[in-house]
Amino acid sequence: MKKMNFTLSALLLLTTMACKGNKVFDTFVDAVASDDSSEVMPASDTLVFEQVVYKDSVEYQVKIVDYSSDEDPAPYEIATVKDYFDASSLKAVAGKPEVVEFINQWLTIDAAPEWNVEAPVTAAKVAEVYAQIKKNGMTDVYSAMHFRAAGHLNATVGAEEPDEMQEMPFESGNEYESSIDVFWQTPNLLTLWDSGYDYSAGAAHGMPWGFGRTFDLKNLRILTMDDIITKAGRPALLKMIIATLKEDYADGWEMANEDESIDFPACDPSLMQDGVAFDYGAYEIGAYALGMPQALIPYDKIKPYLTEEVKELLDMK
Repeated sequence: MKKMNFTLSALLLLTTMACKGNKVFDTFVDAVASDDSSEVMPASDTLVFEQVVYKDSVEYQVKIVDYSSDEDPAPYEIATVKDYFDASSLKAVAGKPEVVEFINQWLTIDAAPEWNVEAPVTAAKVAEVYAQIKKNGMTDVYSAMHFRAAGHLNATVGAEEPDEMQEMPFESGNEYESSIDVFWQTPNLLTLWDSGYDYSAGAAHGMPWGFGRTFDLKNLRILTMDDIITKAGRPALLKMIIATLKEDYADGWEMANEDESIDFPACDPSLMQDGVAFDYGAYEIGAYALGMPQALIPYDKIKPYLTEEVKELLDMK
């Protein structure tokens, strides 16, 4: 087989589009190299991904009820609202066969509705869950996203009679957006960024999320806190994280919890090009207005707290 070489400067290699009704699939291939150097890496050591974008929407009628009225029953208006589903994921199209299989199986599970792999996530566990969802017709990320979209958009059943319509305080529809992107890749490691926004019609606001996942491509697993950070180093590291958050979010720190109540994030840390990222979710350490704070600790500062196995994966001397 003829080898293909890619660098970070590689952009769009292939674009295809398929439309059916109001459902839209966009796909394209983007090469991702291991670092920001000009070194050319063989495809066998570099995962190459196809991005998969699925968009769909559905319209239906609801009752907009004036709950502030003293009338009984309260007056209402009939309005047409639209639910949206907009999701972007990845599919590996080149790389070491065993790595491509592991990553694609995990991406399929991640895109599927109501399926997950319990931590610690290993290739064996991923393969076991993948075999189950495959029986339900979700054989790849494309079909899994279709199942998720169908479940999301069919959650609200349209009705023709006002008495059967969903009641709303104001005109709004459900919205779902999600995205998985490559943040960093080396021959040993892959960090994917998972982000999105989920809004339920009638709510004050939606819930965003954003966090990284680091895949150990050498041992075919997702790295956890225990894999990355030594237990002995965690107290000192937590103080470093809080100090970083105070500095980076100084303008909004008054909206955060007291220092002594802040712990490590609920999600596992992720390995980035410049350091280890600790991502907090909305409301996790402060008000919604604080957003989703991230503390990125540079490798030269966090090195004493890293496990030996992670140092090896990072090629740290």
